[in-house]
Amino acid sequence: MKDEFVSTSKRLLIGGTEHGRLIAVKMLLIFVMTFASLSAFAEDWTTTDGKNYQNVRVVKVEDDAITILYKDGGALISMTKLPPALQKRFSFDPEKAKIAADARTKADAENAVELQKEIELADKMRKAKIISELKNSGGDTSKTTP
Repeated sequence: MKDEFVSTSKRLLIGGTEHGRLIAVKMLLIFVMTFASLSAFAEDWTTTDGKNYQNVRVVKVEDDAITILYKDGGALISMTKLPPALQKRFSFDPEKAKIAADARTKADAENAVELQKEIELADKMRKAKIISELKNSGGDTSKTTP
């Protein structure tokens, strides 16, 4: 019985059967892919302005910028600040980058205006609530919360 178990185990471990070989190949592929992906995550970048990013993982590539996660958090890096090798790797096109950067600037300005409106509305609502509480309390300010 023991010899039969050992024989079967050897066959599976060394790929003695078709199924055993298939499992061994799959395990090898998983190992290689895992190792390759880990080494890709450990990449360090230095931008042309001298900023260092360690353990870079690319999250999103756009025409004008790249969003990354790295050791200290996340960042949006302009393609123009990447060294030439990285620009080439991410297919940097200065004309497309200019168009995308202009669109991003315009969208950021519009978002800032909308955010300011929301802040002002929230402030008005907070003040209105305080006034309402003051009226309901008969002017006793000890019951209000700022």
